[in-house]
Amino acid sequence: MTKIGANIKKIRTAKGLSQQSFAELFDLTRGNISSYEENRAEPRLETSLRIANHFSIPLEHFISRNLTVNEILKFNGDKLIEEESHIINLQLRLVPFINDSIYMKCSYQEMKFTDFASFPQLVLPETNTNSLLALAYHSNIPHHQSLEGYQVQDVLVFEEVTRQNVHLCQHKTGLYTADKEIMLGRFESTGQEVQLVLNDFSKQAFDFNSEKKFWKQFAVYRHE
Repeated sequence: MTKIGANIKKIRTAKGLSQQSFAELFDLTRGNISSYEENRAEPRLETSLRIANHFSIPLEHFISRNLTVNEILKFNGDKLIEEESHIINLQLRLVPFINDSIYMKCSYQEMKFTDFASFPQLVLPETNTNSLLALAYHSNIPHHQSLEGYQVQDVLVFEEVTRQNVHLCQHKTGLYTADKEIMLGRFESTGQEVQLVLNDFSKQAFDFNSEKKFWKQFAVYRHE
C-alpha cells in the first residue's frame, strides 16, 4: 500500500486546507480526497504527479514515504535580519516565532512547544523588556471563541506573564505553552486565582512556580 492517503492528509493539515479546498486545486471532489485519505481508493498516477509537483515534493517520496512536516513546508527562515550589528543599531530584538512549520512539528511531536531556542526568530522593535513569543495564528490551534476574528497568518506577539504584569491580564487574550500543548484563551480572575480559559471545559490555572508558561498578548500584526 502506498503512503499517498496519509501524505495528502498531512499536506492538507500543514497547509490549513479543508478537503474541499484541496480537491478544488486539482479538479477533484471532496469525496475523492476523503476516499484517498481513508485508503478506500488511490488517485491516478497523473493526479499524484500534479499534487507532488504543486507542493514541490518528489513523486517517489509522495508515494512511498511518510513525509515530514519539514519536507512539506520547506521552512526558509524568512523575515530574519542576518547582521546582528544591524539589529543592535536599530534597537530591534529577535523573538522566537511559532510559525506554521513549527506548529506542525510540535503537533506531531517532532519538537516541543517549549523549545524556544530552536524556533526561527522574528525581528521586532525593542519596546518591552519582558520575554516575548510570536505566533502565526492558525485555526487548528485550540482557541477561545472571541478570537474568531483573526485571520490565518496574522502574527500575535505575547509577553511572558510575570508578577509585575499579572494584574493587567484580566479579560486579555493569553497563550499557554507546555511541552506538548498550546492554547489561546482569555484570562479570567476568580478570587485569588487567575485562569486562562479556552471554554467551559478547558482552563489552565496560572502558577508562578510551574514550568509551563503563560503569555499575555502584546501586539498583533495583521496579514494582508
